[in-house]
Amino acid sequence: MARDGFLVPPLSKAAIFEAARDVRSPFKAVFGSDPYIRIDRVLEVLPELLDGFELQVCERHEMGDLHGETEPSNRIIRLRSDVYDGMCRGVGRDRFTAAHELGHLMLHSMAPTFARRSSRGAKAYCCSEWQADTFASAFLIEEEALQRCRSIEEVQATFGVSFSAAKCRFTP
Repeated sequence: MARDGFLVPPLSKAAIFEAARDVRSPFKAVFGSDPYIRIDRVLEVLPELLDGFELQVCERHEMGDLHGETEPSNRIIRLRSDVYDGMCRGVGRDRFTAAHELGHLMLHSMAPTFARRSSRGAKAYCCSEWQADTFASAFLIEEEALQRCRSIEEVQATFGVSFSAAKCRFTP
């Protein structure tokens, strides 16, 4: 993932949160009322819901320092094998990476400039990386359940996210 990201059509935080809720919604039947969403199971069943979707687990020598990458137009998400394994074990950082890549897939499949122009210097709401991070946060940390949390540590435990992700969303 290029931290500067690419220039994409602008999206507000509210629009991204709505998109994350819409993507999360079909999985309510699978996960019930549990606020912890199994991103590994989401990616596992996604080929049944999204025609042509493919998850590729690649070795470190293939991806180098990249933890994950997405080709939205080809409906491909690639995760480095150690990140995939961590996601399956419930490691918060790796779960966030997988949800981030899902965000690219869902938000940027129609963005024709996705792989062409750097977003360096652009407003955050036009940056592919900011949008994917915002999506991942909203997808993993459900707003309604978040309101019941009383600490950053409770957010971490409830949603299976890193301290950093929990801190970004928690407001006492």
